Amino acid sequence: MQAELENYKSNEINLNVSEDISILYIVQHELLNEKEVEFAGVVLKHQLKEDFSFRIVTKKSKPLDVLHKALQSSSDNALKIKDMINSAVTNEKSAGPT
Repeated sequence: MQAELENYKSNEINLNVSEDISILYIVQHELLNEKEVEFAGVVLKHQLKEDFSFRIVTKKSKPLDVLHKALQSSSDNALKIKDMINSAVTNEKSAGPT
């Protein structure tokens, strides 16, 4: 994920992100599951460009630490889904035609 820091405070961070919005929604979902996060949101800055503003506000924690945790959790979940799909495909192939 490529991000440019727009604004950073002790409990708030604003990032300019050029990434697929579906990835940002996954990270936003993980952030909103954290009790330390007051707000996490993604806004499309321009209709013709993949240019988004990503804002995180925490209660007391450092926003970069919370973001790092959410990114790691999102990555771990993606790997679990990949493993489940590979397992299902392998089981289907080994079962053969019915």
